[in-house]
Amino acid sequence: MFQSDKKTNSIGSILDAEIIINGDLDVKKNLIVQGTVNGNINSTQTLNTAKGSKIKGNIIAKNAMISGEIHGDVEVKEKIILGSSANLTGNLKAAILIIEEGAKFDGMSSMLKAQSIDSKVKKINTSNS
Repeated sequence: MFQSDKKTNSIGSILDAEIIINGDLDVKKNLIVQGTVNGNINSTQTLNTAKGSKIKGNIIAKNAMISGEIHGDVEVKEKIILGSSANLTGNLKAAILIIEEGAKFDGMSSMLKAQSIDSKVKKINTSNS
């Protein structure tokens, strides 16, 4: 889904569908939310929200794949995908934004400068010499 080195491409934590968390989360690895979080989420890696999940709070993450419901502002340093079942009510800041058909988004969006992504893009020499 997201290109990254092998050190950061692992599952950090999974919050099952029956789990309800009332409070803020600080996560150093990837996080999959299937349940409910009533609080802010700060992840230094990738946040995935499953269809049927609910988050009431602000989110900061490196990358995000949203398929659940979010009521709060979202800031993603690199890439966010709002999946077809996503329902985001809040403002969104991201370097790369993908909205799939069927996703619901009610808020304002602004684009962040993609410094870390730009540095990974290799230039192709198009000259014929």
